[in-house]
Amino acid sequence: MASTATFRLDPETERILRELAPRGRGGRSRVIREALKARWEIVHNNAGPTSREVYASLGIRPGKPRAEARARNIKQLLKEKLRAKRRAGTL
Repeated sequence: MASTATFRLDPETERILRELAPRGRGGRSRVIREALKARWEIVHNNAGPTSREVYASLGIRPGKPRAEARARNIKQLLKEKLRAKRRAGTL
């Protein structure tokens, strides 16, 4: 069952539609239908690279964080920084 949609076009879009749509039955409808299907495919099939693909392109293996990662050792790094300030007398 087909449905009908009515909408207004700005002058530039109307000119483009006139150029793309051949004269005759269903020309404009066909152009709009194909454009919508193409846009649908782009939106739903191009979700972007997965995290694994991003890591592979950077040369990083996903998995456990490295031992020297700041997030894992933040408590130790903070203690060392405070000790250094205390030794320097700036705490």
